[in-house]
Amino acid sequence: MIEAIKRFYESHMSPTAETEGAPAQHRLELATSALLIEMAQADNQRHSMEFQAIHDGIMEVFELTPEETAEVIELADQEAHEATDHFEFTNLINEQYDYALKCQVVELLWRVCLADSEMDRYEEQLVRKIAELLHVEHGDFIAAKLRVQRQYSANAHLGDYEDYE
Repeated sequence: MIEAIKRFYESHMSPTAETEGAPAQHRLELATSALLIEMAQADNQRHSMEFQAIHDGIMEVFELTPEETAEVIELADQEAHEATDHFEFTNLINEQYDYALKCQVVELLWRVCLADSEMDRYEEQLVRKIAELLHVEHGDFIAAKLRVQRQYSANAHLGDYEDYE
């Protein structure tokens, strides 16, 4: 797995653009992506809309090209499949992200959760569990959910989920 990650970043990132913090950044991209993939699979289904939300979110947050994003997602899918729990991902995020970025991860989780216009109870449970592992306060957890609902409502993708609060 480590070799695959190294090959990906050696082939897609120019050596002059690399910084000392870059390897940690790559691990953070994978950890965040792995959590999003776990979110997409929480209801035991793989919806293309959820994976599109993962792709768009990763590309937006980490400023990657579509090709780089697809490869990060592929590697993260392998990582998520091999992981025994969420702690290894959330622990890395807790060590490296400030509170605002952790809230952004929770918002990305909500984007994936609500992308298919359905919120399974297991999906909501998983967002809540990950938010707790990231030490995101309940008010910020709900605020992220409401932002995503408003965004999707504005795009006519969602119905009303206010009864889930």
